[in-house]
Amino acid sequence: MVQKALQDNRWISHITPLLTPQKINEYVSLWEVVGQIQLEDSIYWRWTSDGEYTAKSAYNIQFQGAFSKLKLMPIWKAEAEPKCKFFTWTLLHKKILTANNLPKRHWPHDPICKLCGCEPETPTHLCKDCFFSKQVWSILKQWLGLSVLDSVAQNGSLHKHWRRCRSKIEVSERKVFDGIMIYFC
Repeated sequence: MVQKALQDNRWISHITPLLTPQKINEYVSLWEVVGQIQLEDSIYWRWTSDGEYTAKSAYNIQFQGAFSKLKLMPIWKAEAEPKCKFFTWTLLHKKILTANNLPKRHWPHDPICKLCGCEPETPTHLCKDCFFSKQVWSILKQWLGLSVLDSVAQNGSLHKHWRRCRSKIEVSERKVFDGIMIYFC
């Protein structure tokens, strides 16, 4: 802002009318001092086309490249509460505080799953691969009549599993199915 004001003496337009000789003298002195200023550095915000900083551009850039580019639009269109959608989004990015993420914060942890006591505790294990999770999914499939999901392979990430299951559901029912996945992941 200062640099723009100094260019072509634009700062002059911000001076109120000078009504006394003292104000005119101060104005002339200021003009002489400002005229001698040489700005060597320029600040350019590389995240906008005009080089100007905006809060919107800062917000947008803080997420650029920070996460994998998973196609997670079904989360935001699903029939579920916003806080559950956000949790699922965090879960699929493997950012929830499971035992595998606690060492990153230097927090004490036991790496083994507390439910089965066999495997390392990860988001995928807790939501899909743990013996107890598999029982919950089996009951859920039976309860909701989702037998079409029995043919879906269980290998891979939680995101891939969701996509495979989703592909077996009719298009008209996918928002409801996505909501079920959100609530039971």
